[in-house]
Amino acid sequence: MSSLLSLLRTANHLKSLPRTGWLFAGVVQPESLADHTCLVAIYALFLAEAVNANPEAQGLVSPLNMEKVLSLALLHDLAESVLTDLPKRSVEILGTEAKHQAEERVIVSLLTNLPRGGYYITLWQEYDSGSTPEARLVKDVDKLEMVLQSVRYTERGQTNLGEFRTSHTWYYPISRSLFEEMVRDFSQ
Repeated sequence: MSSLLSLLRTANHLKSLPRTGWLFAGVVQPESLADHTCLVAIYALFLAEAVNANPEAQGLVSPLNMEKVLSLALLHDLAESVLTDLPKRSVEILGTEAKHQAEERVIVSLLTNLPRGGYYITLWQEYDSGSTPEARLVKDVDKLEMVLQSVRYTERGQTNLGEFRTSHTWYYPISRSLFEEMVRDFSQ
């Protein structure tokens, strides 16, 4: 029970930690990591359902595993409950590999002693490496959520968020289409 309680307490930090990229851009009262994670899970659910309606059109030979998609979406930023949301400028200095190694250490320490902890560690590693179709979908969703959030902040009057809408290497055609529609709608 102490491992589970420790995880719950640590994960609770996601509610009070802001997304630092928005802070550096001057957004007043930016979303929390928990806000972001919740929307990533919601978006992933429905985007995965859309992909599964015609997986072949999205380059897949079989439908996505929905349990895996939702688990990945919920786990994808869990390490940030300890490391916080490292801003792009910090990652550029530290290096992507150092960031990934630190995140993996946190994930392992949080999940090892839990029932099915090894399974969830493996899932997080899949997300980190983008090694499965489900992980790649969640990576797309993570970026789509950021783009949509940048549009929302711009609608509130923020003027310097273009960097958050820059292109991403999209894994799925549907993700690219959604991104293009978001950007097109925003620029009209």
